[in-house]
Amino acid sequence: MRYTQSISICNATHVNPSSFVTTDVDEQREKHAPQLQVERRSVYCGLRWVIFLGCFITTLCFAAPVLPVNDIQVRSVDVNTTDLKFIFGNTPNLHYFILDNPTRFVVDIDNGQLQIPIKATAFTGTLIKSLRQGTQPNRVLRLVFDMNSGIRATKSAIDPNTIVFELKNKTPQVSATKPSATVTEVNKTDPLLVFAYASNTMPTTGVVKTAPQGARKVVVVIDAGHGGKDPGASGPRGSKEKNVVLAIAQDLYKDINATPGMCAVMTRNGDYYLTLRQRLQKAREAKADIFIAVHADAYQNAQSHGASVYALSLKGASSEAARWLAEKENYSELGGVDLSDKNDMLRSVLIDLSQTATISSSLKLGDAVLAQMGLFTPLHHSSVEQARFVVLKSPDIPSVLVETGFLSNSTEELKLRDPQYQQKVAKAILKGVIAYFYQQPLEGTWIAAQVKAQRKVG
Repeated sequence: MRYTQSISICNATHVNPSSFVTTDVDEQREKHAPQLQVERRSVYCGLRWVIFLGCFITTLCFAAPVLPVNDIQVRSVDVNTTDLKFIFGNTPNLHYFILDNPTRFVVDIDNGQLQIPIKATAFTGTLIKSLRQGTQPNRVLRLVFDMNSGIRATKSAIDPNTIVFELKNKTPQVSATKPSATVTEVNKTDPLLVFAYASNTMPTTGVVKTAPQGARKVVVVIDAGHGGKDPGASGPRGSKEKNVVLAIAQDLYKDINATPGMCAVMTRNGDYYLTLRQRLQKAREAKADIFIAVHADAYQNAQSHGASVYALSLKGASSEAARWLAEKENYSELGGVDLSDKNDMLRSVLIDLSQTATISSSLKLGDAVLAQMGLFTPLHHSSVEQARFVVLKSPDIPSVLVETGFLSNSTEELKLRDPQYQQKVAKAILKGVIAYFYQQPLEGTWIAAQVKAQRKVG
């Protein structure tokens, strides 16, 4: 039998080829074996190419495109301020931070590629000493600006592709040609003017007591957050945000009205509720030059502490622009310009231009306030933050939201409910407001007349 024969073959010393019994299937396999091997190799080779091409196409599809850094422009605003403008080929994703000892300002740009060389002479007369660059892992372009002194940085956006960093000296220097105001130089009957920190445009020869004909006061609208049925944050000792911020706002109101050339208006002066849009409307009705919202923070972590200042973000500005375009009947005037007879395209351009200028001014106002807050209290954020708070959305009124501290922190709660500390917070905000208006005076105002008179003397 076949089984028996196989056993005998295995046991045999010499095997006779004729003793093998083969079938038709075996013969077919032997006949076509070379052809099958060729076909297998072709299939395997084809699969390898398919896998390779698939990986290559995936890499092309998912690799982020290069982000051109078309230009970096440096401008010395004054002895204490340098503007650093980045112009990108597309909307950037970037991060920035400051390193100390020595001071370096670092900007990381995802997939960034510098298109032009930056000459060392571009930094002459600015706070920047030199620039170094390198590529980090994951295609991150790192730009390191070596600074001449310690700085604070504030970021703003002119448009989605243009970012401006305002670099300010931590220890402001006094201009050799125009010294800053001192207690002895400023009219002592107006002591609040002394609160303004060093500025090239602060009056140094006293105060003109009578305003020029037609000169107006700047209008500051103060918004005490929450109120009525909305208590806001609360502290472990039961302090309510609505009460704390109202007290600070009332102190600020008195201080501003006691300052020459300034007038304060409050959105609420008692414990009652206002919607966020009502607060904005009150600012428009008062023809506000600036808007300051006063708040106190709270967080789950009871150790969180420090003051913060916020301005509007670009996303918040975009959503508000859409609202202004959609609700034409409610928004027919922008910064003194009648929009009622403008078509959608022109309205959109005017709103965008106004928002860009307003956000830039808001960041400057916030920076001035934050600098004063940082002189006596810790800061939760060392630079002005940007967010989509509704009360900051006026497209033609520079607006900031001041978080005076954390009520959820028992130590800060004690300070924030102390009337003397509340007055200190109000004075700090006042100093920032004064500095802001004297550094960029509004045409036709009493303050502008003072600055003009000072420049003539200087």
